[in-house]
Amino acid sequence: MKFTKLALTLLCCTALFCGCTKDSDVVIKVNDKGITKAEFSEDFNRIKNAELKNAPKELQKNNSYAVLALKNRYVNDVVVRELLAQEFEKRKLTASEEEIKAKKEFLVKQIGSEELFNKILKENDISEEKLNSDMAKEVKMDKLVASLANVKITDADAEKFYKENKAEFTLPERVQASHILFETNIEAIKKSIADADKNANLTTEAIEKKAKEQLDKNLALAQEVQKKASKNPKNFAQLAKEYSQDKGSAQNGGDLGFITREQVVKEFGDAAFSQKVGTVSPLVKSQFGTHIIYVRDKAAKETQSFSKVKADIKQFLEKRQKIDTTRELIVGLKNKATIEFVDKSLDPANIQKQLEKAMPGPKQQKQEKKK
Repeated sequence: MKFTKLALTLLCCTALFCGCTKDSDVVIKVNDKGITKAEFSEDFNRIKNAELKNAPKELQKNNSYAVLALKNRYVNDVVVRELLAQEFEKRKLTASEEEIKAKKEFLVKQIGSEELFNKILKENDISEEKLNSDMAKEVKMDKLVASLANVKITDADAEKFYKENKAEFTLPERVQASHILFETNIEAIKKSIADADKNANLTTEAIEKKAKEQLDKNLALAQEVQKKASKNPKNFAQLAKEYSQDKGSAQNGGDLGFITREQVVKEFGDAAFSQKVGTVSPLVKSQFGTHIIYVRDKAAKETQSFSKVKADIKQFLEKRQKIDTTRELIVGLKNKATIEFVDKSLDPANIQKQLEKAMPGPKQQKQEKKK
């Protein structure tokens, strides 16, 4: 079964617990506590820029369906943030430096690496100060949920879930593969050359000539490296680090881990799954370039035993129960709260009307899906 990592947890909590600035221009009141125009605009624009930075310009306009939908969601997040902040204060919940540090370490572990964690922070314009503030509120949220939800998942609960969802624990046939990639897509090579030509000094003919030369060079190098890898597969990782143009896997010696057919393009899958363990493939061409594939291990289709997945199931069920408790808490807080949209343009009812007017046609919907 696929249990979702917490890579998105960081983004969710920062959207929910963004920082505030003082301003007399209140746009939303939650139980008589004001949310200012400055704080709303600053954080909304930060999130909008992060989420829509690669979208077409039309979708980045304030009256576009994409921006309105984001605003609709963000208005709710702002209200929820304030309701939770008031609840934290009411219950006198605190977060120590050690607890904040532990929360950050937990997120880094779930995301996979410190490097990826810092990349997410940078992409979403989250400073160290803001992160610490957000983590403090996450710690308080954990304490609040723990006080409300008596979460205790037994082995019997986990086994029941396992039996009812057994198909989810069936793993397909897999191969453990590494690869070395060379760029042999002529259009991609042309684009790379054109992008590097900052002053546009090269003519179209010159770009095409240079691209053809680079393609021939890459293919010749691929053939040379394939021969080296076939002669001594044990050196494959070193060759990948030295020559592979897939920088993501190159630093790990080209290792892609265990993969299924559905995770890779057909040409790659056909080659990898037909190879014997310990062998190196001939050159394999795909839409991504030219690959040299080394198959390190194979695993047949299997259903994981309950004992192997029990801990993961219990963790999943505990998390699901906490999510349900959080949802019920927020609904309860909203029902009891007095919420006033001083700026009528932020009233969800009014945003919904704008959304209906801005509803994208078939062409725009296609663009949305590509984001």
